[in-house]
Amino acid sequence: MTQSINALLEIVQTRRRGRQLLLLLDYDGTLVPIAPHPAEARPTPELLDILTRLMSRPDYAVMVVSGRPLADLVELLPLPGLDLLGCHGGEGRVGGRPWTWPRLSGSPWEVNLWRGRLLARLHDFTGWRLEDKPLGFALHYRQVAPERQGQLLEALTPWREEVRRSGNYRVLSGKKLLEVLPAGVSKGAALWEILSAPSFSGSFPVYLGDDDTDETVFPLLRALGLTVKVGDPGPATAAAYGLESPARVRQFLARLTDL
Repeated sequence: MTQSINALLEIVQTRRRGRQLLLLLDYDGTLVPIAPHPAEARPTPELLDILTRLMSRPDYAVMVVSGRPLADLVELLPLPGLDLLGCHGGEGRVGGRPWTWPRLSGSPWEVNLWRGRLLARLHDFTGWRLEDKPLGFALHYRQVAPERQGQLLEALTPWREEVRRSGNYRVLSGKKLLEVLPAGVSKGAALWEILSAPSFSGSFPVYLGDDDTDETVFPLLRALGLTVKVGDPGPATAAAYGLESPARVRQFLARLTDL
């Protein structure tokens, strides 16, 4: 499944056929390596330069699609004109204008309810961290002892089922995290809505992502463009191609600047 950069470039050239190239890029694990703490996953000057050069191409459009809050992406990637989708597509800045998922469900009161019930099940564990987000919250458990992570997930199974049955929220699994989001919010759903806009109609989309949350996008775009899983593809990815690491992603993007 893993492809050489030359092979991916040839696929883009063959299938694009003069259309606008729309680059859709996950952040953590794709543009930058996964860090022990999200605050440590900073873009390098080289990455910012590559993104700037891609954005300068009149026949390219660039959008970063992440689970991070929009405010985090704005701070990490201070590039005027860069389109951003945060909170897995729940909020964003597209075409210089705010964008919000149009069918949000739930309420802050309900978010606090699920947060409190989660905390009640975490007393026997250490190393975890809760991150409050605009539409919900995330539990990071990367620092929980490896031999305890399976026990933690097992202890949270009833809580996850409660959230699912509520109907307004769901629990999204990612790399060493669980995230509570309004039902219906996903990267795939948001991009399907956005790509129907006239400014993106007819584009050739290239999506690169590394996480389970990116699997909501791969099936939607596989026939329309290029879908690339970064890192271990696993047995069940719907992406058509692969790249080994964020370093290889940056090499691919650098080559695209001169395509």
